[in-house]
Amino acid sequence: MASFLQLPTELRLHIYDHVLADHQHVRKKLQPSNAHFRLLHTCRQIAEEAGTTFHRYVSLLHEHQIHAFVLYAAPSLLSRIEWADVANDGRVFHLPKQDQADAAPDTPLSSLHIALGRMTSLRRLRVFPCRQGLPLNLQNTMSLHRSRRLGLSFERAMFPTRPARLAAYELYLNPDTRVDIFDAVLPDSAVALRFSGEIVARPEAHDAVRMPCLRHVTLHGVTGSYFDRHTVDRCFPDAHLESFTYALGHRLGFEIRNHHLESLAASYGPRLRKLVLLGCSRLSSTVITQCLENLPALEYFALHLVTVDELRSNFVNALPPCLATFKLQVINAWYAVALKDEERALCDSIESVVLLRDMPLQHVCICFRAQIMAEGAREQRWARIAKDRMINLQLGPWEDRMIENM
Repeated sequence: MASFLQLPTELRLHIYDHVLADHQHVRKKLQPSNAHFRLLHTCRQIAEEAGTTFHRYVSLLHEHQIHAFVLYAAPSLLSRIEWADVANDGRVFHLPKQDQADAAPDTPLSSLHIALGRMTSLRRLRVFPCRQGLPLNLQNTMSLHRSRRLGLSFERAMFPTRPARLAAYELYLNPDTRVDIFDAVLPDSAVALRFSGEIVARPEAHDAVRMPCLRHVTLHGVTGSYFDRHTVDRCFPDAHLESFTYALGHRLGFEIRNHHLESLAASYGPRLRKLVLLGCSRLSSTVITQCLENLPALEYFALHLVTVDELRSNFVNALPPCLATFKLQVINAWYAVALKDEERALCDSIESVVLLRDMPLQHVCICFRAQIMAEGAREQRWARIAKDRMINLQLGPWEDRMIENM
């Protein structure tokens, strides 16, 4: 401890920032805890130095913790919270449809909305499934809400009376969790959005929003038909995307298709610096090539492609010159014939265009079938080239590790 406190104050502050960032990192879609506060009990000096950083973030994992937070959190601490991870119960009391003309706002069953309402500086909200929700005592509940019915309203359970404006709104939900997006969270100030679960949107709510600040979008494990029915630019009107990340995440999830990728490149191509496409079986190689040709600023490209009946266009040749990270994994669907000749052509292009290019890439991850990699000692040759050119090369499956950290 003495040696740590002997470090320069600026370095210690940087370490506190790093510790909090690592603690906040979501692994396997599990909500982080409040274990970062334990460090504040080490000594008075660390409590004073790290408190300013650590009190900017809180995680509310279950109803008992939410209730204690509402009762005991000091107003001075509440006003400092900028980032929150919460478990949303989603249950609200509302009037029957015939009585909704003069209805009062929905009443959430959980106290989460009270906690969020007191976080006056909240800018980033991540929402997780509620695994320890409030038990429902039907007799007491119905006596308090005789004319109301219990239902689900995901966003109004968090913000029942006043819409929220956030810089980052991220959902880490199960595929069967229904979310009425833009119902109580307005994305006009959002810089980052992450969607998962069954996404739906009321037409009047969607048509009323614009997203001029939006720069980063992640879709992982999204179900429902919302994104199937709209192009990317229609889903995120007025956005200026710099990164777009997609992962199938569920066998019945939303599958990105050619018209989505075409609208992405047409609307955001000059600005897009990061593109991640994982678990794609509905994209044609021709559209992938055309998309890459329209992304001159792309620095990070990851593609896990499941081939079905074609691999005619060699999209590796269309990679932009400013690319720094390239990840590619090609497999064929279980019911499809392996396109080995086309895969060999991709490998030849990877060697000449990626590994031997004038300006070496920083990070390359490649995964093809073992037979292709063994031909002509390709794997050993690539490893030797990467070592000579100081390229961080990883051969073998990489998609699962990347999804775990999404």
